[in-house]
Amino acid sequence: MEVDLFANDVTSHILGFLNDPVDVIRAGAVSQSWRHFVIANGICKKLWLKRVPIITSIACEVEEGDGIIKLLDIASRNSVNWETLETEHRIFSSLLHPLAKQIIYPNDILAFPIGASSTDHGLAENIINTLTPIDRYPNGASYWSSKGEVDPDVPENIIYRLKSGVCIVTEVNIRPFEAFWEFGKPVYSAKSVRFRMGHPKSTQDMGMEVFPVDKPCVDKYEWTYTSLEFPMTQEACLQQFKLPEPVICVGGVFQVELLGRAQMEEINGLYYICLGYVRVLGQSLDPAYNLEMYPSGEFGLRYYPHGLDYVLRSISGESVPSKYDSDDETSAVMAALLPAEMVEEVLMSDEDEWW
Repeated sequence: MEVDLFANDVTSHILGFLNDPVDVIRAGAVSQSWRHFVIANGICKKLWLKRVPIITSIACEVEEGDGIIKLLDIASRNSVNWETLETEHRIFSSLLHPLAKQIIYPNDILAFPIGASSTDHGLAENIINTLTPIDRYPNGASYWSSKGEVDPDVPENIIYRLKSGVCIVTEVNIRPFEAFWEFGKPVYSAKSVRFRMGHPKSTQDMGMEVFPVDKPCVDKYEWTYTSLEFPMTQEACLQQFKLPEPVICVGGVFQVELLGRAQMEEINGLYYICLGYVRVLGQSLDPAYNLEMYPSGEFGLRYYPHGLDYVLRSISGESVPSKYDSDDETSAVMAALLPAEMVEEVLMSDEDEWW
């Protein structure tokens, strides 16, 4: 069937119901006339804007050879030049391409913690401990603990930085901590959990802090996605929370909201939340896409075509990057804050053993 059998606005309206990037990409491959229609009406662009509303404030740059073609405000303008329409089509179909592929071997894309709403005992129960899959070692335990509260409904939150400014998030895993030295080995879990993703509001907060801060201000961030509330069981196992569909996080900030406290400490009668391990699974879109924030508050998304193949192979499981590079920022933070014997054990361990 040829696309020109229907009026242009009717066909465009029908294709506007496509929510799966696979369907949009296939529509453009049906025939020459279908491809022309998809390009001329910016179907890929419209789907990207629907999936990632923040893109309205993003400028995109395409690197070609030794030069860079700047496409300022590409997300919101209405292009009429065919060459520009084709360029936009390439950009947005490329942006959609990772979403169209199932992530076979998702990676842990947490880089380091920005901070927690409360911490009970400084370094001993610091939020950095949640990055390691091991919750106990020869001379102690590794976990984060909130401060105690009389009211079991007082929430907590933890804010993390992801490994790049543009990531696809599919799943979150959390293991509540079991206080194995206390009578009955109580598990200090939350009652439920919710996730938010977003970006800093100011360029001053785009920098990478090495050490977590106490009580980070959540108002510093613009939250563009909020998940449903997931119930958490009071068990010291790795609990999996799958998002209904892959979410693109633009800005690289991820928040875990811990709602309600399930366990009271018998000694002081206060309720705590303690976590042994947190990981966010998905795929970083670096090195294909590099995010920059301008003083105006807008974002610049630089697209590198030569990096897209690496990302797609990583998504397909053909090229899975090593877990710990020598210059990995997470390893540097571990080395600075964790006991030496624990760092060595974590770096040499197989993460799968701790699921």
